[in-house]
Amino acid sequence: MIRLVPPWSVGRSESGRGGAGARDAAAEQEAAAATVHRLAALVAGGLPLERAWTVLGTDAVTVGRRTGGGLVAAVLAVAQQTGAPTAPTLERLAALLREQAAQQRAIGAALAGPRATARLVMVLPFVGLGFGLALGLDVLAAATSGGIGTWSVIAGAVLLVAAWAWSRAIVRRAARGEPAPGLALDLVAVALAGGGATTSARPAAVAALEAAEVDASGWGEVDAALELARRAGVPVRGLLLAEAAAARTRARLEGEARAQRAAVQLSLPLGVCVLPAFSLLVIVPLVVSMLEGALSPLG
Repeated sequence: MIRLVPPWSVGRSESGRGGAGARDAAAEQEAAAATVHRLAALVAGGLPLERAWTVLGTDAVTVGRRTGGGLVAAVLAVAQQTGAPTAPTLERLAALLREQAAQQRAIGAALAGPRATARLVMVLPFVGLGFGLALGLDVLAAATSGGIGTWSVIAGAVLLVAAWAWSRAIVRRAARGEPAPGLALDLVAVALAGGGATTSARPAAVAALEAAEVDASGWGEVDAALELARRAGVPVRGLLLAEAAAARTRARLEGEARAQRAAVQLSLPLGVCVLPAFSLLVIVPLVVSMLEGALSPLG
């Protein structure tokens, strides 16, 4: 299944890509939003949808690749099947894509601190080795002599690798979240905009997502909103749109909270692995080098 790019998709990229992955994903979302917005303007001006795509020199599949899945195709399929007005639907889609891009940037910024901390703690032992060499101590010889210095370096390297894996896991876990929050609610709202019955709106949205191979959650919230509107005897579309906006807000706040927790959790590999690794990789070879230099005249 193809998943939409969620606001925290940066976290699913490799740690080495860092904030660049977030900026790239957000830029792709914004480019897709601009194309969809222009498409909406052309359709509102009276052009048929296919003609508007031709004028823009692109299509739903190409724009969908920028969003990481078949979101554009799914929305258009629902609108065409249910008779929802195309131009307002496209304008709503463009706004959704821009909102997702903004959320991606916000989560990427929140994760920038933890990522920078993870990278910084990994280079501390090498900085210490550089200071030892700058002081004129033969640290490398002490580390490769085969004695206690060598075993210390091996143990320190193991701890450093463990710290890297641990820190990377913390950042990746903080970047995970629900894919495409509020998408199911939005699509059912699109289906209802055509004037169809609530009993057919949900199946239409499900079918469009399955055809576009888009995985979306939140169907429980859809059912709850439909049931609430049925019992209250009020139109459900506004409720669906409000719930979709609330779902995206919750996802953004939860992502920022995970990033803040990650900043605290990164102190664990720092204290458990990096600081001992610093001692084993730097302090012990430095001490061995100093002792060898002090004792060599006596030999």
